Amino acid sequence: MQIPTTAFILGAGLGERLRPMTLSTPKPLMPIWNLPLLSHTLSLLEAWGIRKVYINTHWLPEKMRAFMAAYSGPLHLHELYEPEILGTGGCLRALKPYLQGEPFWLVNGDIVFDCRPEPLLDAFETSGGFAAAWVEPKRGPRTVEVDYAGRVTCWASPTPGVEHTFTFTGVSLLSAEVIDFLPQDRAQCSVVAAFNAAMYAGRFVRAVVQKSAYWNDAGTFSAYLQVHRDVKKNLSLAHYAAYASTAPAPEVVKALKYLKWDLEETIVIPLGKRGSQRTFWRLVGARKSVIMIAYETEGRAENARYATCAEVLAKAGVAVPRVLLDKPHLLVLEDLGDDTLDHYVKMISESLETVPYTCEEAQQVCGTEAHTHGAACACGHDHSPPLQASMLTSVMALLAAFHSVKTGRMKLEPRFDQALYDWEVGLYEQFVAPFSPEAKAEWKQLQAALLNEPEVLVHRDFQSSNILWHRNAPCVIDFQGMRRGAALYDLASFLYDPYVDWGAHVISAALHAYAKASGRTYETLAHLLPYAAVQRLTQAIGAFHRLASVGQPRFLAYVPVARQRAAACAESAGFSAIAEALRG
Repeated sequence: MQIPTTAFILGAGLGERLRPMTLSTPKPLMPIWNLPLLSHTLSLLEAWGIRKVYINTHWLPEKMRAFMAAYSGPLHLHELYEPEILGTGGCLRALKPYLQGEPFWLVNGDIVFDCRPEPLLDAFETSGGFAAAWVEPKRGPRTVEVDYAGRVTCWASPTPGVEHTFTFTGVSLLSAEVIDFLPQDRAQCSVVAAFNAAMYAGRFVRAVVQKSAYWNDAGTFSAYLQVHRDVKKNLSLAHYAAYASTAPAPEVVKALKYLKWDLEETIVIPLGKRGSQRTFWRLVGARKSVIMIAYETEGRAENARYATCAEVLAKAGVAVPRVLLDKPHLLVLEDLGDDTLDHYVKMISESLETVPYTCEEAQQVCGTEAHTHGAACACGHDHSPPLQASMLTSVMALLAAFHSVKTGRMKLEPRFDQALYDWEVGLYEQFVAPFSPEAKAEWKQLQAALLNEPEVLVHRDFQSSNILWHRNAPCVIDFQGMRRGAALYDLASFLYDPYVDWGAHVISAALHAYAKASGRTYETLAHLLPYAAVQRLTQAIGAFHRLASVGQPRFLAYVPVARQRAAACAESAGFSAIAEALRG
């Protein structure tokens, strides 16, 4: 059988398990020894004899398109964009018109692998020209069952991991006929649904085991690091290893010299560039990993103050990453992991759904004993938030401690005054739309109330993505822009975060926890919180549009949520003209 020359690479996934690294880089473009994973895959397919490759995209499609546009190899690359993710099966419907009935290779775009095509070709012929799948007998979840004849009989084994179960690697050779077995009643589905339907028609996928091959889904941070180690040890991965000696960025070389780390023994993982004129890397050495930051100061003078801010906060008892190296335009921090609070809460919410407060937790937050599980207690608050009370209390204690820090003569960003509040609203007007005279009059009332608040040290961007959850405790990052202002601005940043939907229960419980930690009254905080939320969210909407204008359109996805919440808060605070404008 001649080798089929068409391949479909699945590149639309979100790469959620590797966040925050994949927030700015699609997983297929994550580097393996300084070369995008997708480049390695294309080179391997080229060696097989593939000539035409289709790639579906969804997450950060502009990055995938830029990669494809820059590709200069012999393969013909074609994008199939998905506004909504269609799954590993649903996406194949768009491919069918291009196949003309010919078989094709289906390859996960986010795996690291090295195998030969011949065993799959042989198994494909044995299947009657239907399908062959490469399976792994030792690694992965091992949910695939195979019978004595090599036919896959179950893709979701009730006893995964037992003897004679396998893991589907995501590499297969399929006939166009497979697409006809996809469910007709839904657009989104897995290719496994087609395999299951085919079994009822007597069509089976043949399983292939390749003993000398290599496979790793690189789906977790530890697995991603292991790939780099494997490349240096495994001669069958010579293609990947050829790039292991490629020189990293000059800033990285400089940092390694300061740290006295051996370049050849260090794994360099780019974490992307941020809107704050900073670029991040994770450097993994023999004994530990660190976070490296290269920064610019033109237009961002606060970037140079990070180390000083960290020292002041740490001395005051606020949990922050330890600064290991402070050089001009270069920082190295201790690595506290990737569990930002928004990501951590999403994980526990998905696994636990809604976790009711226990009696003890509810008493910690509200200070009352008269309540029932999952229902309103004597204080009138529902104790069924997705965030456990102990976690919420510790975050609010961290914020209260931040607000109480005495900075002395340390240089800060300009305080929150009328000019700064006007600038934030002006950002919205510049990139979205101007406010009416009636709304502008309401803005003056709103800002006057905030300016009348006691001044504390304000983080200014105290949202869940700037809080790391490390060793069961919160740690604050990205504080270099701190300034004096109303504590409510930080509370609004956290509780009305466009990235997380805390819900009314969490917001109320958080205010109780913060009031207890700071000595403020709950009633005052609850009254003025909507004011601060409107100010903060309006600034965020303007910032999202500004970031989109400079090539970061992914932030526009958070605009509808921010608009909705800002308008609701404006309405509840009695600012109807602002609410009308924010609704668009």
